[in-house]
Amino acid sequence: MIVLAFLFVFCGWLAGIAINHAADILPTRQTLWQWPKCTQCGAKRPIKQCSGLLTWLGNRRECVHCSAPQPRMKRSVIVELVTPILFAFLWWSYGWSLHLGIVTLYTIILILVTVTDLEHRLIFNVIILPSILLAISASFVTPGLTWRAALVGGILAFIVVYIAALLSRGGLGEGDVTLSTFLGFMMGFPNIILSLIFGVFLGGVVAFLLLVSGRVTMKTFIPYGPFLTIT
Repeated sequence: MIVLAFLFVFCGWLAGIAINHAADILPTRQTLWQWPKCTQCGAKRPIKQCSGLLTWLGNRRECVHCSAPQPRMKRSVIVELVTPILFAFLWWSYGWSLHLGIVTLYTIILILVTVTDLEHRLIFNVIILPSILLAISASFVTPGLTWRAALVGGILAFIVVYIAALLSRGGLGEGDVTLSTFLGFMMGFPNIILSLIFGVFLGGVVAFLLLVSGRVTMKTFIPYGPFLTIT
């Protein structure tokens, strides 16, 4: 059992590598099914440099072909550390079950969405729309959730955030609407109500602190997606 748990955590590290790869490729509008390449010269990375964590530990942070530094090294390391930790927590919480598989997929999706929204202020439909279909399908087999509650949660989240996006005049975007819809189907009614309320509250607190510290101004765009994923 312990060996399987360690194997699951190891899969979390591999998932972190995949998340980093997707976060790098999605903004370029290229296919995800390609080997990681240097962003400067386009050469394929050696297998050891596909992992930001291994690259950082090996102190080889430049391209072996053109010596250009690998971008977003800090993010790559953080994701590859946080993801297996979350996998360990999920295994501890759910054990070996179908529920574990479902929440693991959700976790991977939400980490990826958080990264792309923070870095590029983008939530990609190619990720979130299939995730909505996944959440709808999973609602039939998720313990403690009925498909009716998921349906109400998804529709309610879509309506509320869509109206908020219209009123915000650019403060909320299409990605926030689709992400909220996904969360609504994932969490169901009434859980999504508390999630949206807490997300707004958390986002407001962080925005206030950033304003007070002078790091942002009233015109600075602050991505809302990460606050939704945290809740």
